[in-house]
Amino acid sequence: MSENILDRAVERILKVIFMALESKKENAQYDKDAHHVLARQVAGESMVLLKNEDDILPLKKTGTIALIGAFVKKPRYQGAGSSHITPTRFDDIYEEIKKTGGSETNIVYSEGYSLACDEIDEKLINEARKVAQSSDVAVIFAGLPDEYESEGFDRTHMRMPENQNRLIEEVAKVQSNVVVVLFNGSPVEMPWIDQVKAVLEAYLGGQALGGALADILFGEVNPSGKLAETFPVKLSHNPSYLNFPGEDDRVEYKEGLFVGYRYYDTKGIEPLFPFGHGLSYTKFEYSDISVDKKDISDNNVINVSVKVKNVGKMAGKEIVQLYVKDVKSSIQRPEKELRGFEKVFLNPGEEKTVTFTLDKRAFAYYNTKIKDWHVESGEFLILIGKSSRDIVLKESVRVNSTVKIRKRFDENSTVEDLMSDSTAAAAFSPILKGITDALQIDMNNTHDMMVAHIKNMPLHSLTTFTQGRVSEEMLDELLSRINNVD
Repeated sequence: MSENILDRAVERILKVIFMALESKKENAQYDKDAHHVLARQVAGESMVLLKNEDDILPLKKTGTIALIGAFVKKPRYQGAGSSHITPTRFDDIYEEIKKTGGSETNIVYSEGYSLACDEIDEKLINEARKVAQSSDVAVIFAGLPDEYESEGFDRTHMRMPENQNRLIEEVAKVQSNVVVVLFNGSPVEMPWIDQVKAVLEAYLGGQALGGALADILFGEVNPSGKLAETFPVKLSHNPSYLNFPGEDDRVEYKEGLFVGYRYYDTKGIEPLFPFGHGLSYTKFEYSDISVDKKDISDNNVINVSVKVKNVGKMAGKEIVQLYVKDVKSSIQRPEKELRGFEKVFLNPGEEKTVTFTLDKRAFAYYNTKIKDWHVESGEFLILIGKSSRDIVLKESVRVNSTVKIRKRFDENSTVEDLMSDSTAAAAFSPILKGITDALQIDMNNTHDMMVAHIKNMPLHSLTTFTQGRVSEEMLDELLSRINNVD
């Protein structure tokens, strides 16, 4: 690394340090209560409602609600290592739910499992079964203990502790109304997913976790979070499964661009929950997608508008997602790529127009040959979705590249490579016609196996295939002529 590059890196670090020192105020104070209110709001907006069968959530503020799981009393609200802090205060989940539920709601608790070990405790499970059976609904708090994930080491599986999985399955046998609240910093497998009615992904919600959970469970807050990652059904579906952790202290990132939803969508693998997924207590309808231009050059911008309406009975927020698909690309690209998202608040019956502005980068890929972002001329689909798998509207545009990249051909290029390039095709067509006429082959017959054979044939094979009709000298002259055309 050159010294001037190192100097620039150090300069950026020092700039931040000096800004902090210059802004430092003596005896500075802040409102801890106001910050806790903000933490509660942030936690509520970050949680993701993954499943809500029969609209079991929000819970009614009547009857008996069983809170089951050791996480109720000792929740995991933050990560380990550098993400570990001391909160100014911390919400008690049980007390917050009891307070929000009100006087007509009876809240009962059962431990269900031990956080000290993964062993199944039949006594705890039986106690949880009895509590759940005598309640109107059971809310099970589960997830990953501290020792399961942290910076500094990698997970070797995606399973939750077996005592928690068993608890959920056993409670579901005696109680049809089961809600699972998850505390985890990354995806988990859910072998019990079809046995429960609702799943709320709380992640690691911070110091106001308890209040935020109470808000969402009772509908004081409408969940509006969306998954920023894909939840696969099982670990073997993950794009890095065959490459990680590597061997001989070497890890190759063979998945390349195909990480996350780009892999699952392109591969056609159905995930447990897709990227961008997240339910609400209300319903949203999308309509009237429009673009201000249908044909642009890559140095222009295009504005995409879509209407979103709250057709439910509760105010809520929706995250509108815009993906772009290159219809026909000469290089390997994902099925589609997220190029914009917008969170919008809507009262019942309210409709708003959401607008996205797309520039060159929305359609481009990074071309290593020219060391820059490049757009191939052609058709692109603008896709509007509620998630990466729930696409509800689409529109097409044409983008024309202002940068022409001359493709170079060699003896390993195929016949089809040459014929797909107008300049190369013009020079090669007479030679190809001579070959097909001599062999009496109709290149327009797409069902002819010989046609497919010729299209995929590398140029160097033509000398033997044509038994000398096409010589090495002819190919050298052809390639020189094609590659030297301005």
